[in-house]
Amino acid sequence: MKVTLGEAGGLARERTPLLGVLVASGELGAKWLPARLVAATRAPIAAKDFTGRELETSLAYEPRAGSSARAAIQRVLLVGLGDRKKIGADTLRRAAAAVVRRARTHKLGSVAIALGEPPIAAEAAGRALGEGALLGGYSFHGQKSEAPPRAVRAATIHVEASGRDRRAFAAGVRAGAVTGAAQAFARDLGNQPANVATPSYLGLQARRLRRGVAMRVRILRRPELERRRFGGLLGVSRGSAEPPLFLELEWRPRSFRKTVCLIGKGLTFDSGGISLKPAQNMEEMKFDMCGGAAVLGAMRAVAELKPKVRVLGLVPCCENMPSGRAIKPGDVVTSFGGISVEVVNTDAEGRLLLADALGRARELKPDYTIDLATLTGACVVALGHRATGLFCGHDELADRLRKAGEEAGERLWPLPLWDDYLDEMKSTVADVKNSGSRFGGAVTAAAFLKKFAGDLVWAHLDIAGTAWDAPRNELYDGGASGVGVRTLLRFIEGVERE
Repeated sequence: MKVTLGEAGGLARERTPLLGVLVASGELGAKWLPARLVAATRAPIAAKDFTGRELETSLAYEPRAGSSARAAIQRVLLVGLGDRKKIGADTLRRAAAAVVRRARTHKLGSVAIALGEPPIAAEAAGRALGEGALLGGYSFHGQKSEAPPRAVRAATIHVEASGRDRRAFAAGVRAGAVTGAAQAFARDLGNQPANVATPSYLGLQARRLRRGVAMRVRILRRPELERRRFGGLLGVSRGSAEPPLFLELEWRPRSFRKTVCLIGKGLTFDSGGISLKPAQNMEEMKFDMCGGAAVLGAMRAVAELKPKVRVLGLVPCCENMPSGRAIKPGDVVTSFGGISVEVVNTDAEGRLLLADALGRARELKPDYTIDLATLTGACVVALGHRATGLFCGHDELADRLRKAGEEAGERLWPLPLWDDYLDEMKSTVADVKNSGSRFGGAVTAAAFLKKFAGDLVWAHLDIAGTAWDAPRNELYDGGASGVGVRTLLRFIEGVERE
C-alpha cells in the first residue's frame, strides 16, 4: 500500500470511495471539515448513533448534488478517538487501521483519512496513522487456490496542520509507512508454511534486503559454521535435512557514534527434536522463527530510514527435527565462544541458537544488544498474549526499551534476571545444562542466556506470547503479529538522539 500525505487544503477536493474522519468525543461538529462533509455526518451524530467514543464507528454517505450526480466522497466513516486529553498514539494507530479495514470490507482500492489538529505531537501522530493504515490493510493469502481479495492500494492522509507541525507530521507519515511495511514483511515471513520459509528462504530474503541500499549481508553456511564452532546451531540442526545458516546483516552509515546489535531466533520449524512435542497445535511451530522475522523486518526499515546508528542483525536459522542423526538428551555441545552445554531437553533448543549468536555479538562489541525469541511457554503462562517478557540487568536499557515499547504500542513487562536462577542449570558434565525445573521456566531460560551474554549491555525479549495468537484488534486479525519491529525501530531512533 502507498501511504501519502494529502496536500494542504486538499480535503475539500478529495475524491475517494471512503473517507475516514477521526474525531474526539467533544468535537463532533468538526469545524475543520468542509461543509458538505459536516452535512454528511450530521444525521448519525444527531441520532446519537455516533458519540465519538474511542474506536466507535458509524458509516454515512455524502449527499449528492442532484439526482444523477455522483458524490465526490461515496462513504464517510466516522471513527471516534474518545476524550482528546486521553488520546495516545495507539488510539490513532488503531483508528487508521479501522478505516482501512472498512475499505477492505467494501473491496475498495483506495481510501482517505482525515484528522483535525493532531491531539499529540505532530510527528508521533503522523507516524501512528501511517503505521495503522499499513497494518489495517494487511492480509495473508498464502497458497490458496482462489484469487486473493482486492487489496487497498493507496491511502491518503489529510491533517489540519501547517508550517513546522505539517512538516513534522509529513515526516511521521513517511516513517510510519516504512515501519508498517516492515512489520507486514515480518508477518509474511512468519505466516509462510515451514516448507516455504526454510532457513534457505530466510537467507534469500536477507540477500534481497541489500538491493539498492548500503546493507551488508553475510551468510555463514555449514562449512564455516563447523570451522568456527557454532556448536549450538549445528547441534540443533543435526536432525534436519535443511542446512543451517547464520545470517549477519549490517547497516553502517558514514558517520555514527553507537552500534546496536539485534538478534532474532530463526527456528523455522520446531518439532522438539528427540524430546518430541505433542501433535496438537504442532503446526504453530512454524512461528518459532518470529524473532528472526522481526529482526529482518527491522533491518529492512533501517535500510530505508537510514539512522546514524550502526545496526547489526544476527539471525541463526535452522529446523529442529527428530532423526537418527538428531542431537540426543544428554549430549554435550560447545557454543560459539567456548562454553559447553549439556542438552538435557532437545526442545529447549532456541537458547542454543541464541548462545551462539550472543557469542558472536561479543566479538562485534556493540553498545547495545537485544535478542528476540519465542523462547518459553512459561512466559505465555506468566504474561499471556498481551505483553512481551523483558529480561535485562541494565536498568537504563530496560527503561529505554519499555519506553520504546509504549511509544510503539507493544508492551514489555520486566521479569527478574537474578544469578541464582542459574543454579538450576548446573551440569556435572558441562559448564551448564540447557534446562532447569518446570518452575520459573522463562526466568531460568533468561538466566541461561545471561551466561553467554557476558559483559554485553544486553536485553532479552521473550515474545512467545505475543508473536502469534495475540488478541485480535484493528491492527491484527490472526497469524504472525510481527511484534518487536516497531519497538526496535523506536529504540534505534532513541540511540540516534544520544
